[in-house]
Amino acid sequence: MPGKQKIVVLGAGFGGMRAAILLSKDIQKYGLLNKYEVVLVDRNDYQTYTPTLYEVATTAKEMANYLDLKEIVTIPVQKIIGDYPVTFLKRSVEGLDLLNGLIHFSDGPAVNFDYLLLALGAETNYFGIPGLKENSLPLKTFLDAILMRDRIMELFSSQESARIVIGGGGPTGVELAGELQGWLCRLEAKNKKCSSQITIVDASPDILWGLHPKVVKPVKKRLRALGVETIVNDPIAVADKNNVLLKSGLRVPFDLLIWTGGVKASSLIGNMPMKLTKRGQAEVAGRMECLPQTPDLKLYGKIYGIGDAVCFYDPLTGKPVPGLARTALTQARIAAHNIMESIRLKEGLTNKPRYAYYQPLDFSYVIPVGGKWAAAKVGSLVITGFLGWLLKILVELNYLMELLPFWMALKNWFKSVRVIVKNDRTLL
Repeated sequence: MPGKQKIVVLGAGFGGMRAAILLSKDIQKYGLLNKYEVVLVDRNDYQTYTPTLYEVATTAKEMANYLDLKEIVTIPVQKIIGDYPVTFLKRSVEGLDLLNGLIHFSDGPAVNFDYLLLALGAETNYFGIPGLKENSLPLKTFLDAILMRDRIMELFSSQESARIVIGGGGPTGVELAGELQGWLCRLEAKNKKCSSQITIVDASPDILWGLHPKVVKPVKKRLRALGVETIVNDPIAVADKNNVLLKSGLRVPFDLLIWTGGVKASSLIGNMPMKLTKRGQAEVAGRMECLPQTPDLKLYGKIYGIGDAVCFYDPLTGKPVPGLARTALTQARIAAHNIMESIRLKEGLTNKPRYAYYQPLDFSYVIPVGGKWAAAKVGSLVITGFLGWLLKILVELNYLMELLPFWMALKNWFKSVRVIVKNDRTLL
């Protein structure tokens, strides 16, 4: 509405959605709806639960159709917003004018902002490797997962086995490899012995580099038991239609190449007058405020950033905090609180704002590897096997409950678990 000050959140992922809801509740709570408007912007009118994309990519059509899969992996934005006073714009951002407070769209008029929260997420990073983008499939969106599934089905329509190379041994690559191996062997039903081969290639000294060794060790053992091969400390140098050439000179042939080996901040971030990291992320301070390119540069309004779009350096380790969903949700709460404190100060509702500061935590995480098996780290405790898998599905319920009303979250969760269990082909 004209005359209202706009709090614009760019990106309806975990962090952006959470921040928009928290801000709208506080604006309503303090009776400021006639003066402030929360605007949420995303190019899609749904949110994708990316941790389960590997399940979509390995679910046969007879197990679940396109609409069933979309329903368990994506949630309509309007369904999440519900009755919260949030204005949603389905727009593609073309450019940001941070000096004059304007957001330009490729499919609509520009919008001004008084407070801006960047939650733009990340894009696939091919690191300039020749032929990699042209000859591989990524796994970032629901449509990526569907395309991957269809390509695998096409392979088996003309041959009895498949060789798949996964570039990237992080959580996504490992989870996908474990589930794919079981599916490929099921597609080979005519053969007594499974001859399909999944190979993970990673430039790091080991798979899941950076995660705790107590998690990595059982995951590696699980992958070997499933028949997944790993090549580490040997980056891809060149990719063509049938092979990847590694830095060591080793040539690895494939029928399908999948790339999960890296992400970078949205390209929009790189064109802004902010302090950026080498990977194009906006550097943020403890309040989750973005830093200007130079100390004397005056940005318009208040600008904050969360999630994969930004880099926050852990003051204890000096390293960037990992890009996890839980990190984005925590940062969203900090940023929303601080935006609201600034508004309360401006409106005379407080003369002593209580700003919050982000403190990185050692979050728990779960790595599922084929069927009802996962390795989970909870504090200093590592749980593997079926109990780890149970923890995985409970974590997914927790994420849904961060965004949806309890019964709606439970309904979505049950539907997801039903498809996952039905899709389980792993005998180990």
